Amino acid sequence: MSKDVIDVVHRLRGKPKIDQNKTFPSIIVRFIARKTRNNIYSSRKKLKSAEFDDPLIDRVFVNENLTSRKKHLLAQANQKRKYLHLKYLWTNNGRIHLRKNENDAVITIQTEDDLHRIK
Repeated sequence: MSKDVIDVVHRLRGKPKIDQNKTFPSIIVRFIARKTRNNIYSSRKKLKSAEFDDPLIDRVFVNENLTSRKKHLLAQANQKRKYLHLKYLWTNNGRIHLRKNENDAVITIQTEDDLHRIK
């Protein structure tokens, strides 16, 4: 990836721990173009099966940087997903989406009331 697509990169709190059982602190990346960000975000599934040369890196996660309210709502949606044995939960452009099964319609969660309506 060329340098002209990234605006800013910085780590969140914490120092990297050089230990097999520890994780590195998260990093935040701000892209210059939204299209680039969306391409990276939509390609994140490929990272699950990627193999890295560095033995300290075994998994990489790409997540959206959500507001604290959205993080809380996502955690509640994940609890509901587990309780009801629903299959899919994801975020896209700051919105929380849920799907019961592969063929069901997508449910967008914007408030806690939306979660209470799911049966």
